[in-house]
Amino acid sequence: MPRRILAGDNSPPPEAENVDSDFVVILAALLCALICILGLIAVARCSWIRRISGIVSSGRTDQSPPAAANKGFKKKVLNTLPKLTYSPENVKVSDCAICLTDFAAGDEIRVLPKCGHSFHVICIDKWFGSHSSCPSCRQILSPAPRCKKCGEIPAAGVTPAAGDTSAAVDRFLP
Repeated sequence: MPRRILAGDNSPPPEAENVDSDFVVILAALLCALICILGLIAVARCSWIRRISGIVSSGRTDQSPPAAANKGFKKKVLNTLPKLTYSPENVKVSDCAICLTDFAAGDEIRVLPKCGHSFHVICIDKWFGSHSSCPSCRQILSPAPRCKKCGEIPAAGVTPAAGDTSAAVDRFLP
């Protein structure tokens, strides 16, 4: 017959060990979930602060999106840019900064509305196929606002007189 020693046996019953290990696993899972949630909150807060500081540093106080990407214009938008016939009286610059050739009397040129730089129509239209900024000063041009009723660009395709540059330039400005 086996002997039983009662004096030194203080171990808990097997059910109590099972409950303790389940409790530890559940506690560990809750701790991991808490750490993940705190990490997500920190990332969200950091991106929010970075967004707000970007708006403040760029001088924008409205919550508008950043400036348009430099991806180019479509033909419809290009046609809204004013075309002029070159004459030394109406344009102060005498050469195209893209092809580096001098303007000749009668050349079709575009004077960009925001910065006033002048280029041959062929040169600048090819540039604006893949860029939306001035090749000289890199200022991004924004297209003319569209009509809210019909969606068309107002006064598209109007070519100003040789001496009238202000009306055509102002039409493209926002």
